[in-house]
Amino acid sequence: MVLQTSVSQVLFRGATILFSTDFFDQNKNFIQPLGAIVNIVYFAVGEGSQQTTSIPMIPPVSGTSWTAQWDSRGAGYGVVQYSVHCTGPSPPYSVEDNMFILAANNANLVTF
Repeated sequence: MVLQTSVSQVLFRGATILFSTDFFDQNKNFIQPLGAIVNIVYFAVGEGSQQTTSIPMIPPVSGTSWTAQWDSRGAGYGVVQYSVHCTGPSPPYSVEDNMFILAANNANLVTF
């Protein structure tokens, strides 16, 4: 599954979610930052407690997009929030905030 960070979607719990984004400065000029990270907030399966994880993004080998993958098997169904941003230099050149929904049924919840 590919999730463009500018689009909200409904995805199935258990999928590996691919985050992919480009970075721009305040003048909308494309930049390559020193690093990037995606912060994800979700509810743990069966607990209902809010969890947070930070995943370093991988710089592009070819092209312009930075990517990160998140295994959603530990998450419960519901809204997942995320924020993508540069890790340097300060201040961050761009930040993207969005959310998506993890869908599941009872069979999915006992599978993993």
